[in-house]
Amino acid sequence: MKQSKKIIMCLVIGMLCACDDDQNELLDPNSIVIENFFKSSQELDSSVTAIYTFLQDVGNYGRYQFYINDNIAGENYAAGNLEPDKVQMINRDVDQANNGNNQYWQHNYQGIGRANFVIVNRDVISGVSPTEVAQRLGEAHFLRALFYFNLINKYEQITLPVDTKFVAGGLPLVSREAVFDLIVEDLKIASRDLPAKGAQEVGRATSGAAWALLGKVYLQMGDKAAEAKDALSNVTGYSLMPNYRDNFTVEGEHNEESIFEVNYDESTGQGDSWNQDGRGNSETTFRAQEYSGWYNVKPSQELLDEFEDGDTRFSDSFYSIDDSNNGTMTNTFNNGMITFIAVADDTDPNDNFISINLDDNPSWRKYQNLDNRPSETVNSGINARVLRYADVLLMQAEAEIRSGGSESVALGFLNQVRSRPSVSMPLVNVTGTVAILDAIKHERWVELAGEQSRYLDLQRFDGFDYKMPIPNIERQSNSNIE
Repeated sequence: MKQSKKIIMCLVIGMLCACDDDQNELLDPNSIVIENFFKSSQELDSSVTAIYTFLQDVGNYGRYQFYINDNIAGENYAAGNLEPDKVQMINRDVDQANNGNNQYWQHNYQGIGRANFVIVNRDVISGVSPTEVAQRLGEAHFLRALFYFNLINKYEQITLPVDTKFVAGGLPLVSREAVFDLIVEDLKIASRDLPAKGAQEVGRATSGAAWALLGKVYLQMGDKAAEAKDALSNVTGYSLMPNYRDNFTVEGEHNEESIFEVNYDESTGQGDSWNQDGRGNSETTFRAQEYSGWYNVKPSQELLDEFEDGDTRFSDSFYSIDDSNNGTMTNTFNNGMITFIAVADDTDPNDNFISINLDDNPSWRKYQNLDNRPSETVNSGINARVLRYADVLLMQAEAEIRSGGSESVALGFLNQVRSRPSVSMPLVNVTGTVAILDAIKHERWVELAGEQSRYLDLQRFDGFDYKMPIPNIERQSNSNIE
C-alpha cells in the first residue's frame, strides 16, 4: 500500500464523484459534503487510506518518531552536525518550541482527525457491503489507537478529540486513564473486525496487528499483564525470519515476521519531504540519510555494551571498523566494495575506503541502504517496522512472568528469539521473577535496538518518567489548557 500520492488523488476523486450534476453549482468544490460522500467503496477506501499518510509524515516515521524515541531513550549520541532540537532530545531537555516536538504532536493529531472523520460518519456510509464497512472502520480504529498510543507515552496529559466537532478555545487535557480506555476500546473493535494477515491487502492493519498492539498497550498500562497475555495469545500465523537482517531491508518487507509496517517507496520521488503535511508527500523516510548518511547520530556506548560477545545482531545492526565491541563486525558496504576505516581520503574518487565520519565508533546499519549502494539518500524506501513477531514473543514472556505465570513458559518465549538461526545465542536459564525480567529487558534492547522500543521499555522496567512538554503548536491555539 505504498500510495500516499494515490491516496490523495482517490480522496479528491471521491469528493468529486459525491456530487451529482444538479448539485455541482451549490457545493463548495474544496470541501467534502458528508451527505454526498461515503456512497461507494472507493470513497470509503480513499478516506481510510488517507489516515495512513500521517504515519508516514516527518512528525512520525518519516523523521521524528525515530529521533524522539531513540534519542530520549539513550540509544544515540550526537555526532556530525546534529540539529539543536534533536540534541535537546538526547539531553532530555525538550522545550515547547522544539520543532520535532511540535511536528510529532501535530502529525499524530492530524492522523487522529482523519480517523475521527471516518468513525463519526459510519452511519452515513451506503453502497458498501457490511463486511467492508466493518473492515475499513476497524482500520480507522486501529490507526487512531496507534496515534493516541504514540502521544500518551510522550506527554503527561493530552487532549482527546473523538469526533470532528469544533470546540471554542480548544479541548481540555484529560487523564491518562481516559486515553488508555479509548485506545483499548478502539483496539478491541479493530481486533474483532479486521481480517487476518493473508486476507488483508499488504500494508493495511490486520487483526494480528490489533491484538499485538493491544498486548503492548496493556503492558504499558502497568497493571494489565494478564490482559496482555490474553491479547497476545491471539497473535497467530507469524514466525521468526531465519535471518535477523531480513527484517530491515526493502527486500524483506512484509515477511513472515512482519505484523505492521509503515510503508515507504523510494520510486515515488522526492515530493515535499521536508514539509510533509499529508498532501503530496513523497512517501519516503529520512532514517537512512540521518543515521548513516550524514551520521547525525551514532549508537550510544551504553547500547553497544548491552550486546553479548558473539551476538551477531551487533553486526546486523551496526557498521564498525573492528570487532572490539563484541567479536562480530560488518565493516564493508556497497556490496563489499567499500571498507570503513578510521582515516581515509574521502576526496579521492578512486578511494575504496571511507572514514566512519570523523571517529572510529560504530554507526547504524539497521534500516540502511548502504549494503548495496555507495551512499545514502534522503529518500529511503525502507519500511518502518512498527510491530514484528519477535517483539510479540518477548512481550509474551513479559506478560507471562508479570502475571504470575510459569517461569519455564516465559523463558520459552524468550529463548525462541535467541534461537533464531542467524542469532543462535545460548539459551537463558535463570530463575525468579527479577532475573527473568532482567533477561527480557536485555533481550528487548538488543533485539529491538533502533526500533523505537526502548523508550517504552524504560518506562516499564526502570520507571523512566521523562515526558515532553505540550508544544507551542497546541499552547498557542488552545486556551483551555494551562
